[in-house]
Amino acid sequence: MAVTPEQMGFYGAAQVVRLHRRFLYLKSGKQSDETVFAITGLTTLPEEKANGKALLEIARGQWGIENGNHYVRDRSYDEDRCQVRDPNSAQILATLRSLASFLAKHGVHCPSGSHQQTTPAFNRFCDAHRNQTIRWLMSPCGFK
Repeated sequence: MAVTPEQMGFYGAAQVVRLHRRFLYLKSGKQSDETVFAITGLTTLPEEKANGKALLEIARGQWGIENGNHYVRDRSYDEDRCQVRDPNSAQILATLRSLASFLAKHGVHCPSGSHQQTTPAFNRFCDAHRNQTIRWLMSPCGFK
């Protein structure tokens, strides 16, 4: 639904979107529903169906980031429970986590199968081969 910033009390608001989600919990087989609302600054497309489809793709794209990045960071590094509060230290840790995730995805440790091209497998490799890991980090030529 098209709105104005004044109607919403939210600078830049152009649309309000209602998303209805249905979840199926695989372990229990139970189903649940939720309805959420979002405010976007994107202007509406002339064709209502195209507008809805575009907004749905944007909403679904958020889950790709959540599942592909944040879930991995929390599962592999327990990032949500990290108690570092100094902003500089937190940024350094986040950067190192991002680097480790990148290196794992690009297989710098030469995994023999796709099951070894994961962040936990990379972490285990680095733990077992600490000297090689330090050489990677210190090398001006990159990760060869």
